[in-house]
Amino acid sequence: MHGHDLALLDDPDVVLVSGYARLPDAVASHSQYERLGVVLAVNVTDGRIVAADTTLLTDLAKRFFRALVEGLSVADDLPEIAERVRTRYAGQSGAALTTALRRCLETYHQLREQRGGEQSSE
Repeated sequence: MHGHDLALLDDPDVVLVSGYARLPDAVASHSQYERLGVVLAVNVTDGRIVAADTTLLTDLAKRFFRALVEGLSVADDLPEIAERVRTRYAGQSGAALTTALRRCLETYHQLREQRGGEQSSE
């Protein structure tokens, strides 16, 4: 593992969430994956996205997606995250990417609510 990966594992406040969406039939990676995935490592203390990945086919598309979302907060920057992906990613997988990201963020917020409930009952 890389040093950055170990730091993510060592921080108990960082959780991994994922979301998936069906790819359009016309997209090159459809025959390989059928679904597009988004995975975010999020610090639950401040909602900051500390790492991001996606099953987009090319390395450039993956790096571009990371640059769009890493460092933003899913607590404070939700409109900006959605707007960046919607307006800056114009690939044929754009709708699937937006849907997978939305599902990922929904999973994060559900997890956050569960953790909040556990903390308040202690």
